[in-house]
Amino acid sequence: MEKLDTRGRICPIPLFHTKRKLEELSSGDMLEVIADDKTARETIPQWCRMHDHTIVSSKETEDHFIITIRKS
Repeated sequence: MEKLDTRGRICPIPLFHTKRKLEELSSGDMLEVIADDKTARETIPQWCRMHDHTIVSSKETEDHFIITIRKS
């Protein structure tokens, strides 16, 4: 599983990096995105649904959240 840490960056940068990283992966590969921008918590899953990628899990800690995505 690939990991992408976007902590410290504000949207749309986390979404841009997520999109770019998914373009490098093969169908079925997984990407774990770590972010701390509240807007990214909503925009990344929305963008994934629009492009048929699957949100496998989403969890939140005190200072960041982790979204696991399966590329379509």
